[in-house]
Amino acid sequence: MPSGVNPEKQALHTETTKSSNLVVTQPEKFEGLLETISLMDKVSETMGEDKSGDLGGGGGATGTGKGDDDTVSSRAQAIAALPETPQMRKDLGNYIKKEIKVLRKQVRRKAFRAARPGGAHQLNELYSKIRRLNNLLSELLEASVDVLKRLFVRVFIDKQSI
Repeated sequence: MPSGVNPEKQALHTETTKSSNLVVTQPEKFEGLLETISLMDKVSETMGEDKSGDLGGGGGATGTGKGDDDTVSSRAQAIAALPETPQMRKDLGNYIKKEIKVLRKQVRRKAFRAARPGGAHQLNELYSKIRRLNNLLSELLEASVDVLKRLFVRVFIDKQSI
């Protein structure tokens, strides 16, 4: 270490040279939207096993063995009968606007209780959901047809929340 140089200043100088080398880039809009939708596609809850039929027995099969290959599920029928792209955009936009409206009502109710412990955190969470939905609504206009179909199926056919 050179003489006459304060160790604190030298440490500060090395930190600034390290931080000047960092480059932050913003992700592409569609990549972010696809990433958000793929996260939404993952099931966040796991269902427990129904043990009502496990009352003994040797572990034999309980089915008839016949497959229902001929029938088409109602989900597959709904996916086959998807509306046109402009109608899907309109329906998804209306759904997101309704969700935002509900969240804003919750914010108004929670604003009175903001002085309580944890009240500010709850308000912050509600505002972050509103911002996320507004961002999704703006990206919905530029989204590709494939992304639009996946989101439509998730919301209207699978009845999952955004």
